[in-house]
Amino acid sequence: MNIGCSTSCFYPVETERALKEVINLGFDKTEIFFNTSSELEEPFVNELKKTADDNGVRVLSVHPFSSALENMCIFGEYQRRYDDFIGIYQKHCHAAAVLGADILVIHGALQNRKIPLPDELYFERFYKLIEIGKAEGVLVCQENVNRFKSQHLDFMKRMRDAIGDDFNMVFDVKQAIRAGYDPFEFLNEMKNEVVHVHLSDSLLPDSDCLPPGRGNFDFKRLFAILDKADYKGDYVIEIYSRGLDVKNELAFSKRFFDGM
Repeated sequence: MNIGCSTSCFYPVETERALKEVINLGFDKTEIFFNTSSELEEPFVNELKKTADDNGVRVLSVHPFSSALENMCIFGEYQRRYDDFIGIYQKHCHAAAVLGADILVIHGALQNRKIPLPDELYFERFYKLIEIGKAEGVLVCQENVNRFKSQHLDFMKRMRDAIGDDFNMVFDVKQAIRAGYDPFEFLNEMKNEVVHVHLSDSLLPDSDCLPPGRGNFDFKRLFAILDKADYKGDYVIEIYSRGLDVKNELAFSKRFFDGM
């Protein structure tokens, strides 16, 4: 099983160094998690591209550093703020295209807001992000994220209905668990829209976001569901360092999947 690794696993290591760590562990697929605006400038992106190409690594997806801003700046009520910030997503989509990545990952709006955001406005704004991605040949995808509107299966179904064939999803195992869902319930409903998967392990219900192979999550069941749905996307390990010996844990997880 050929699984990739996100550079976010090494945060707060600088992005270019994190990519080299992914390469040194023997992964040949990655997700680039940008961490600041200067990293979206062409010289930096080109250097990442060269590093990946020189080492036979395919960049699958891009995760914006501005995810924390999306609630207020992209999915907020203040039009001028949206107008000022939408350019960040144009830059992210262009960076993804330069890197050869097919996917841009969006968190979206928080579930609990001071001023409730109508679903219709959310879907309208998201579709504008999709159009920006299309101009660069990149799929802009909604990730299921705990504490965000996208944590709810019902919301994702409404979003799928509103956006139609242009709706694509990134499925994150740990985020489904944190939101209180059986990940397989979520996946069974959305499997035909999933184009990218973030993997981590868990010891239900005690802990999540463990390195794959350190818990009891049924990865074979997950792969079987998506194989049956004729899944064409990829899988990427995404865990948080938080005191882990990340290099050794990721090496362990790679062996775990290689032996599956």
